[in-house]
Amino acid sequence: MAFQAAIFDMDGTLLESMGVWKDITTQFLNRRSIELTDADVRKFRDMTLEESLPLIVKMHNLTDTVEDVFAEFSALAADAYMNSIPMKPFAKEYIEKLHAAGVKIAIATSGYDKLCRGALTRLGVMDKIDAVALSSEVGVNKSNPDVYLLAARRLGAEPKDCMVFEDILIGIQGAKKAGMQTTAVADFSNADEWEQLKNAADRSIESWEELL
Repeated sequence: MAFQAAIFDMDGTLLESMGVWKDITTQFLNRRSIELTDADVRKFRDMTLEESLPLIVKMHNLTDTVEDVFAEFSALAADAYMNSIPMKPFAKEYIEKLHAAGVKIAIATSGYDKLCRGALTRLGVMDKIDAVALSSEVGVNKSNPDVYLLAARRLGAEPKDCMVFEDILIGIQGAKKAGMQTTAVADFSNADEWEQLKNAADRSIESWEELL
């Protein structure tokens, strides 16, 4: 499939980080003698921190303020992103391949700018990234096209010329609403909706090696 610009989700798409967010949430709740359930994991998976943290406080009747919870989550996440989270196998090589071919590359993430840039710099690919767009900048989650359109504008690319790589169903749906091409990327965290993802996207991959 021909495209002039590539827009990548980060967590679960480029990075092996979905398990880390589960671990962070588990650690946070364990400190308060609360168990993280599978239902909680499914509920929070597609949310931004701005969406999920107030819900965690409300669901568990915590005495913590949302600001305090955010600070604790941020500290736990920063350590992982800056020091230990790896890229998915062959993701770096694919980014390098696109960069060498002159394809413009953006990140569209529900995460945070500092964590995104810090992790990708440590992993040796930030110098290949031309733009970063955050869900927090547009004020809506990835079921909406806004963050993908922001990424395209920053790349100077038309939506129809963009390929979006995502590991969540609402991300594929949001990118489609933006008029972009889509690739579903397999991750352990999307196994329960993988068939839906494959059907919704223009194409799907189970390993980045397939695109080298």
